Amino acid sequence: MAEGRGSTRCGAARGDHRCRKQRTPRAETLRSRVGGPNGGGTREHEVRSGPFIEIKFSQGEERVAESSAKYLRVVEWIRDEISAGRLQKGQKLMSEQELSERFGLSRQTIRHATGELVNEGLLVRRQGSGTFVNGKAVRAVSQVRHGNIAVITTYVDSYIFPLTIKGIENVLSQADYTTQIYFTDDLISRETLILKSLLGRDDIDGIIVEAACAALPNPNLKYYRQLQEKGIPIIFFNASYPGLEAPCVRVDDEAAAETMTRLLIDAGHEKIGAILHSVDRQGHLRYKGYLKALSEAGLTYDPRTTIWVDMVSFWELDQLSEMVIRRLEDCTAVLCYNDEIARQLLEIADKKGIWIPDKLSVASLDDSDLSRIGKVEITSYPHPKEALGRKVAENIIKMIEDPGFDGNYLFRSVPVLRDSVSQCS
Repeated sequence: MAEGRGSTRCGAARGDHRCRKQRTPRAETLRSRVGGPNGGGTREHEVRSGPFIEIKFSQGEERVAESSAKYLRVVEWIRDEISAGRLQKGQKLMSEQELSERFGLSRQTIRHATGELVNEGLLVRRQGSGTFVNGKAVRAVSQVRHGNIAVITTYVDSYIFPLTIKGIENVLSQADYTTQIYFTDDLISRETLILKSLLGRDDIDGIIVEAACAALPNPNLKYYRQLQEKGIPIIFFNASYPGLEAPCVRVDDEAAAETMTRLLIDAGHEKIGAILHSVDRQGHLRYKGYLKALSEAGLTYDPRTTIWVDMVSFWELDQLSEMVIRRLEDCTAVLCYNDEIARQLLEIADKKGIWIPDKLSVASLDDSDLSRIGKVEITSYPHPKEALGRKVAENIIKMIEDPGFDGNYLFRSVPVLRDSVSQCS
């Protein structure tokens, strides 16, 4: 395929020549606050920093000298790691606990040391993610832009995914990046192969990922961390993995499900069931919003009316039709995980002679094309689709340019009302 907008390019590995600069000892002035019977005072001392640190204080200042020496030891180690290229642009620093164990110091001393480097602009703290090397302040390590961004998605050519991919490709191509698309089919085993392949390359500037089976334990987190350690920024869309520190651009799934459940409650429904995805993290967040709406309305939650589907039954709901009808027989309304589930439920109801919405109101999420076909159009909460793709692409570019940039973003919207919900009589 020729290179260009939305093209896939397999480039040969290019060498990344980095300049290592030898640090020379330098003199600094350390201002220490020294307490005494008459209160605190400030004194200046010359500190020689290099391979060794020598601090000479008077006897009354021994405690301050000891604390300062420990603090400076951490500061100088981090500076040297950056100068030597062992800590690179965008790379995450060890946690406070890890640094505390490495140096045998308190976490408070470690925090003081990293705080000084944050003030200098050498490090940057990202809330909820940790502390990273600020590429803009690192002159001893040069970064080569390769023009390649990998996109790992579960699916490419169905449902809402084509529009999301379109948004990603449009933004990346306008910024002169080549989009290299990989799809997992929502399989962790395929994700493993993709990540191992990316680890063997040195021409990737950033990675955009849609998590596979994000609600389940994932053995691939170690590969993501190895990519992060190489200084490659990673951002997720739709959902991210618990336990992996990386930003995510997504719908506020909890708020979306809460909104749709409240819509059913406001229509007079009290017995509201739900059909949710068990292996996607969005399913669990939407379950949380569903429960919150029921609780705040003073309605009783009945676990028998919540149906969880896995990767197989998600596509074959009609084979579970007897169970589905039996579990929902006392309900007047149901919240569906997405429009794919909702459309299958409407087909089951049609075969069973259950009129929608007279006998059963149905609310869904994503507002896909599936919500607008068939005998009954579905009331649904919009997924941003192409807009989400654009936002996640914009944010990965910002993360490449500024490792301290927080790429998290939540989309919120309002329901699109159609024929599948009616007032409960």
